[in-house]
Amino acid sequence: MSISAISPSWKHLLFKFFGLLSSTIASLAWLATIVALFALWGADDFIRYDYDDGEVVYISNVGARHKTVFIIGTAITGTFFVLTLILTKICFDMEDRRRFKRGVSIASIIFGIIAGISLLLLSILDSINHKGAHYTFTGLFIVCTLISAILTIVYRFSHDQINLSVFIRYLFVCMVIPLAITFVVMSVIKRPSDQTQLKSVAASIEWSIAILFIFYLALFALDLLLYY
Repeated sequence: MSISAISPSWKHLLFKFFGLLSSTIASLAWLATIVALFALWGADDFIRYDYDDGEVVYISNVGARHKTVFIIGTAITGTFFVLTLILTKICFDMEDRRRFKRGVSIASIIFGIIAGISLLLLSILDSINHKGAHYTFTGLFIVCTLISAILTIVYRFSHDQINLSVFIRYLFVCMVIPLAITFVVMSVIKRPSDQTQLKSVAASIEWSIAILFIFYLALFALDLLLYY
């Protein structure tokens, strides 16, 4: 039986199921990546990989030393993140053909795709050998993820489909923006007297943003569960 032959209610349930599955896989894949990188850093006796690392090293530097794990993790996470966005938007857009809301929805997917691609590229272009490109794609990943999240919030408020996950997504945006700004500031400040302490703060923020992204990915599953 083709998708077109399925009734609208069954189509909705089908896309909802695959959206739930995709969101769960994406969040678990990213969780596994973070845990694996931390465990590998621990197996290396929590050493400083770069000369100016602090007591807490950047997750990017751990990923640069254990590149295969980092690339596999980001590839799986990025792929299922994009699939989650598409399936979720189809589920919510199925009965709404208004141009503005479709436009916001499509824009959210486009920024999500850029974020997913950037996530993969920042792992391939590591922070040790390709520092400039790595942090460019890290910035793109964070900014595009935030824009995608903001557009999703705008869409849901305009569509009057507000639930717990929408407010948590709003909280995610409010938390990540100041964290990202602080991360940049702490990373670029040059003060030889306390350079390693500043790097440790920046690295801790990077780990924090990575952990928050786990919950952001899981939010899509919660969103679909709460959606009728």
